[in-house]
Amino acid sequence: MARAARRATVELVAGSDLETRGADARHGDLRLWLRILTIHKLINNEVRRRLREEFGMSLSRFDLLAQLDGKPEGMRMGELSKRLMVTTGNITGLVDELVAEGLVQRLPDPTNRRASLAAMTPKGRKAFAAAAKANESWIAEMFSGLTAAEKAAMFDMLGRQKADIASRLQDAGAQESRPDKKLKGVAR
Repeated sequence: MARAARRATVELVAGSDLETRGADARHGDLRLWLRILTIHKLINNEVRRRLREEFGMSLSRFDLLAQLDGKPEGMRMGELSKRLMVTTGNITGLVDELVAEGLVQRLPDPTNRRASLAAMTPKGRKAFAAAAKANESWIAEMFSGLTAAEKAAMFDMLGRQKADIASRLQDAGAQESRPDKKLKGVAR
């Protein structure tokens, strides 16, 4: 019954195009942003569900293991925190859980005796490899409605948009850091 309810919810969200209600040319950018968010949420929720059902793994654990993949020397908690955009406390708790399950181990940091590194164990590498292979096939399945050319064009367009946004944010940050410049509507 829960599976049927979930499918009905997915069909409602996918079929209703909620991000385009009341659409007109004045709100094109907003509609585009909402469309991207909707696609992200649909894919993310399905990947979470499949990881949990097929591998007993949360998306957070998968993401942390993905960061450690290919890093046999391990990574500092602070670096994991930056890459995953969560607090160091969240990373520490997640690493503690993965250590308890034997998927990750803590190693001493050779450059700082007060710090430790998190590194995958052989058991962790095996579990992650299986989940990563499945995840890649799930993502391919979810984008199978597009041709290779459409995917390449979308990737290119989104890459240009990402670069433009990053540039604008960097420029805004540079203006903010100059004490002689005031941002419009913001008193210093």
